[in-house]
Amino acid sequence: MHVDADLLILGGGCAGLSLGQRLAEQSLGSHRTLIIEERPDYTNDRAWCFWRFGGHRHDHLINHSWSKMKLASQGKSVLADCSRTPYQMLHSLPFYNDACDAIERTTHCGLKLSTRLVEPPKQVAGLWHIETNHGQLIARHIVDTTPPGAPTVGDSVLWQSFFGQEVECEYPVFDPLAVTLMDFAGCLVGGVLFHYVLPVSATRALVETTVFGPRPLVVADLADVHATAVSQLCNGRNFNVLRSENGILPMGMKIPLPRAQPGYVRAGLMSGGARPSTGYAFQRIQNWAETAARQISLGVTPSTHRTEPVIRHFMDQLFLRVIRSHPQRGAELFLRIFGAADTARVIRFLSDRGSLVDCAAVVASLPKGLFLGELWHSLMEQKSKTVGIS
Repeated sequence: MHVDADLLILGGGCAGLSLGQRLAEQSLGSHRTLIIEERPDYTNDRAWCFWRFGGHRHDHLINHSWSKMKLASQGKSVLADCSRTPYQMLHSLPFYNDACDAIERTTHCGLKLSTRLVEPPKQVAGLWHIETNHGQLIARHIVDTTPPGAPTVGDSVLWQSFFGQEVECEYPVFDPLAVTLMDFAGCLVGGVLFHYVLPVSATRALVETTVFGPRPLVVADLADVHATAVSQLCNGRNFNVLRSENGILPMGMKIPLPRAQPGYVRAGLMSGGARPSTGYAFQRIQNWAETAARQISLGVTPSTHRTEPVIRHFMDQLFLRVIRSHPQRGAELFLRIFGAADTARVIRFLSDRGSLVDCAAVVASLPKGLFLGELWHSLMEQKSKTVGIS
């Protein structure tokens, strides 16, 4: 039987292209990889941010770096020095182009745009059959980076919903050396509301309005409060919108992923690629792509994203439950973390590099009574469910 690919990657977003690029850079002989992506072309549809701990493969694509970061709420603020691990922004289009160029230069990797699944993949006699809008494809293995379902209330402890615009203001109003990670503006639809400002010059910045809440929100839910924030940042003067972006990220998925099948692996943002307590995903996806590509080169089935260490998983889940139960205290909690704990420790913790001492420092910065109360409530809730089942 004709086989179109040894490995078929479903989805050519961040995860799919990251893995595809690494496989393109390897000499895999007769191993054939094919990526299928629904969009007809790539645009500058988002930006990824992370702290730089040293040289990395995307250094040449970085749009801007900041040596200071700020958190603010109702006149209170924390300004932290991050010059040793600068906060960096990578626009998506340079990333997409870089990955696509690497794939196009090879004969063993390919990318098919404007291609979507019309029904779920089926395994027949050890091979995967995939029906697309351009016909059937047959592959030996699948890495599926597409979302397993639409964001739904209850599927995640919280959802991070955001709407952003890159704006050019009429007059200089921004500090291009300092990124505003969180400028809190109260609550919206039962979630923590804040603005995220990434200035690349005195007149130009990416401004995002974000909510950590129990409901996934669409642009219409955020548009009015976002427009007010941008107007205030530009001091009521004229500005131009250069581009827009929006998204919904899981923060602590509560439903299990579809059951694993031989030769079929799930990965990507909605399948463990995002840090539950923050939504940061880019570096985690790069680490996964590096590992998966190495496994494939050795003839091993690639793994999905690694599970969180027990302590970090516990901390993330408890923190998210506290935010969900007490959104009005969200600003206080984040300002306490960055104001009381050593900045380097906080950055390592948020970047999945934290030691036990770093974790302890973050915990020590938080109000004990609030978290112990939520822990007790969680235990009683779990006990009630257990009794109900029995």
